[in-house]
Amino acid sequence: MASLAIYLLLLLGAVYGGHEKYEGHHLYRVAGPSDEFAQLEAHVDFLSTTPAAISKSGQLEVLLKLSPEEREKWLNYFTEKNMHYTLVADNLANILRDEETQLNRNKARSRSDNNSMSWDQYYGYQEINDYLDSLAEKYPKVLTVINSGLSYEGKQIKYVRISTSRFEQLHKPVVFIDAAVHAREWVTPPVALYLIHKLVVNVTDPDLVEKIDWIIFPMANPDGYEYSMKEDRMWRKTRSKSHEGSDECPGVDGNRNFDHYFGTRNASSDPCSIIYEGPSVFSEPEIRVIRDAVLTHLDRIRLYISAHSFGNMFLYAWGNNGTLPSNGLMLQVTGVQMAQAIDKLKLPTAQSYIVGNSAQILYYTSGTSRDWTRAVGIPFTYTLELPGYEYGFLVPPKYIEQIVTETYAGFAAGARYVHSIYN
Repeated sequence: MASLAIYLLLLLGAVYGGHEKYEGHHLYRVAGPSDEFAQLEAHVDFLSTTPAAISKSGQLEVLLKLSPEEREKWLNYFTEKNMHYTLVADNLANILRDEETQLNRNKARSRSDNNSMSWDQYYGYQEINDYLDSLAEKYPKVLTVINSGLSYEGKQIKYVRISTSRFEQLHKPVVFIDAAVHAREWVTPPVALYLIHKLVVNVTDPDLVEKIDWIIFPMANPDGYEYSMKEDRMWRKTRSKSHEGSDECPGVDGNRNFDHYFGTRNASSDPCSIIYEGPSVFSEPEIRVIRDAVLTHLDRIRLYISAHSFGNMFLYAWGNNGTLPSNGLMLQVTGVQMAQAIDKLKLPTAQSYIVGNSAQILYYTSGTSRDWTRAVGIPFTYTLELPGYEYGFLVPPKYIEQIVTETYAGFAAGARYVHSIYN
């Protein structure tokens, strides 16, 4: 009996450990002008955003978290700025414990192994890499795993190339997808893995492989992702310690580390900011491998999508100033094609997708992959903000299959549309 009690205590410790630092953290939904949020993003942790076009207030709305120590300061600030706020939840730690309980339950009953994935749970870094390697062994004629480099902590960063012609038919357009640049956005790797599954394992749309080549990074930031799984669920950045002040504030926001107006926004210059851009352009090895893969195939990549969460949005350049690229109209049209394909399959409770210029829909940003890939010559580049449910920043495992299924439809629509333009 005593041994059973000890076992149960250990089990509860495994399920409920690691979230104490968020005890008493409140979640608020705050409404206000975009220029205010552009400055606030460096100081307050944004969990999700709702564009003014679909928000209840008619203004940009942000779901953010405040610790007990900072709560009074920022609530007073919002009041002074006439930014309406509403309490959404009064203890983030409990929300994180509930999520972990669901994930442990699903993990215990899952029958998946290295050769398969189930779409009701989140997998660790090594499990994902093992799965990719197993696919390469089973489908060598169509899928190749590229060991592209090591993360700051020495983890192997893998991506896959999918092609019926070994990437040798140079007339075929390439679609490039990356996921998990932001560590805590756990729903993004399943989206990339399901796309691989549909292109290689359960092929229902053979034209997507026969006419198009694919590059897919399911796990761009393995250090941060593993840290968010094992130590700090809300960790967003990399885990590098190459910059001044890194002992106190490690890590860089990978989606501020690209070479597009880097260093032009003071909000991204503080190492302790959640959107810290890094000490230099492409300082992060995780971002350099994306850069190198893009440049290697630049003459063929026609569509680039970086998967993030949350918000139901396809966002395009230019995020640094709100102007449009020369093909702005076609970016809108292609984005709408993808959004409509997803919306046909979405749950009734889900918001419809919004498509538009990132700065106009949200606020100004710099150093993003979306803007850099457009600047170097890829015609169609997007930040994809996936759906959020319930609290709007954690996706319960019961929704994973829905999200990966509908997002695959969006990827397929975008790939076909871009193929029709260039062929």
